[in-house]
Amino acid sequence: MSPQQGKKDPDPTMSAVTTAIPGDQMSATTSNNITNYTSNEGLFLRWSRLTKSVEVREISRGLVKSSISRRNIDSTPDKKTSKANAGATAKKGVTRKTIINSVSGCAAPGELLALMGPSGSGKTSLLNTLSGRSLYDSGVLSINGSEVTHNSMKRLMSKIAYVKQKDVFFEHLTVKDQLTYTALLRLPPSWPTLQKHEEVDRIINLLRLDKVADSPIMLLSGGEKKRVNIGTELLTDPNVLLLDEPTSGLDSTSAVSLLKMLHELAESQRKTIITSIHQPSSAVFRSFDRLLMLAEGNVVYFGTPQKSLSYLREKGLACPDGYNAADHWMDLLVVDSGVEEYDDGHLELVQEGEEEDTFHESSIHNDKDNGNVLRHRNTMKTASTRVQKKKRSPRVELIAAWDGEAVSEQLDLLLIDDDETTVGSSPISLDDHKYNSSWMTQFHTLCHRSLKNSRSALFTPVNLVKSAAIGLVCGLLWFQLDYTEKTVTDRTSYFFFTMTYWVFDAMFNSLMSFPAEREVILKERSSGSYHLSAYFLAKTTSEAPTRLVLPWIYMVISFWLGGISSKFSIFFGTTCITLMSCLAGESIGLMIGASIYDFEKSIAVMTVFALCFMLVGGFFVRNVPEFMDWMKFLSPFKYAFDGSRQLVFDRDVPCDGSGSLEDLCNGADYGYATPEEVLEFIGVQGSVAFNVGCLFILFLVPRIVAYIALRMKKEGERA
Repeated sequence: MSPQQGKKDPDPTMSAVTTAIPGDQMSATTSNNITNYTSNEGLFLRWSRLTKSVEVREISRGLVKSSISRRNIDSTPDKKTSKANAGATAKKGVTRKTIINSVSGCAAPGELLALMGPSGSGKTSLLNTLSGRSLYDSGVLSINGSEVTHNSMKRLMSKIAYVKQKDVFFEHLTVKDQLTYTALLRLPPSWPTLQKHEEVDRIINLLRLDKVADSPIMLLSGGEKKRVNIGTELLTDPNVLLLDEPTSGLDSTSAVSLLKMLHELAESQRKTIITSIHQPSSAVFRSFDRLLMLAEGNVVYFGTPQKSLSYLREKGLACPDGYNAADHWMDLLVVDSGVEEYDDGHLELVQEGEEEDTFHESSIHNDKDNGNVLRHRNTMKTASTRVQKKKRSPRVELIAAWDGEAVSEQLDLLLIDDDETTVGSSPISLDDHKYNSSWMTQFHTLCHRSLKNSRSALFTPVNLVKSAAIGLVCGLLWFQLDYTEKTVTDRTSYFFFTMTYWVFDAMFNSLMSFPAEREVILKERSSGSYHLSAYFLAKTTSEAPTRLVLPWIYMVISFWLGGISSKFSIFFGTTCITLMSCLAGESIGLMIGASIYDFEKSIAVMTVFALCFMLVGGFFVRNVPEFMDWMKFLSPFKYAFDGSRQLVFDRDVPCDGSGSLEDLCNGADYGYATPEEVLEFIGVQGSVAFNVGCLFILFLVPRIVAYIALRMKKEGERA
């Protein structure tokens, strides 16, 4: 693209960039004005030549291991495919795809920058990179003239807030609860508690959430949830606010209201706001201060929305009068499968009578920078039956026409100028601590929140009635058992059923509840809200009492109704063992849920483990082969089953001639079998203390493994 001459623009947000003025045309006045933004006034973001690529693996699994479509047997790569995936290399089913291709731009305090482009153009990937949530391959990202790295970005989490497209919350909480917990976790520890609550009230008023402050989040509308999401990030008073398509799912009135609020935030509080948006209305489009248009990871325009129309007019792609400018941009950039794209030299056959674009040789000139051919078109009727023409879609033309290197050179010069001035010495202050609250404050707050969540999820009328009903049914089935030879098997089966049901319940409940909770935790952790250790210990400490109430209700009803024993000490001991087995099962579920992110795979693994542990628990298979015997030492069913039977058979068992203890009573209806003989006959191993100790180990070790797995996991980046 040829250099365009223009006046030096003192606008500190580089309006000169919109016309891609080369770096040597950038005025010193502009550079100095940009560097005048200090950290007290806001954060000025610049990014130059940001490039990011990801690996795309061919999906080849299942019964059908390849695509149903016919593979291209031609070894020569298609020009169109090669050009559309520039920089991508395939090796053994792995393709390297560039999702951000040398993107340059800037965002100033007090302004609203909009990222626009079709789906898959790289908007979310760019936001992930600017927020520090995602690494990039090459390029420079600077704040107030100082280049920042991924490690230094971690210290800026409290200054840069990121509102993702999906509103992720614990939806049992009310709006005020959600904001209050966030305030207690993320506001400075020097603030008294009363001041933090006042800040919550201020945010509620600012976002016009007064009417729904005490409503559960699950009952809010889409626009209200979005405002709660924004309020959660605004509580830390960030300098930079990034939003990923905040208007998605909102009606036009709610979208305009939301963007008006963002404008007010930018202007009144000098915040740097960057938002991605798919296809705004005409009024919303013109309200943006700056516009960055993307297509296939490439910049096609950067400047004001008003000047974007002039830019398109210069390229021969003028927006029709009365037509929405945003819709016109999308029409140009969206890939239409019905419109073929042709590289230079491709021949197209046109039938007689069709409209044809002819290119006058006098209007063709070469661009020395990129070798593209610019053509001025005149539409006319052709009388020939066959003509040759060279055609490229507007999207390809706009990608080729934008002089991104000139913009990058300008930003590089500004960065150099900043280093030569005094701004580069201490442009931004990095927090000494990544977290705003102490570990104990985090633990206390998260304990309270976890208790509230578990109470809402577990203490439901359905769960309470279910536990009581199962206890009643079991009590009636084992109703008032006699303590004789013929009821030995019935007593052992009662305990095995009890342990099996409640361990399974704890395993799968913790497994199924964890993926949804993990999404919230990853979001909060990425913004530096709390230590992972504080969350994990708070969850372990707070959920244990609530999870144990339901099996306790079951035991109270079924134990006494079934007449398992008349001694309270045995009831207390067997109940404690049942509760310990529930905690051990929950730990195993957490471990698998934290280690395997794919829900379908985690369910399959959990099913296999649970059934294997149950089978070696001592009830179904008494004579386990030696090569499988080791599995029973990992089974919480075995330790809970053995410990309970040791407690319940505490005295001599009268013989009644039923033959249940044939080897001990010899079929007689008189005499007794001692507790030791009964325990040996039914295959009980270890003491009560040993079995309880093993249950405690199975409670502790899987949780440690789950914590390590969570620490090793990173939030997936969007490809």
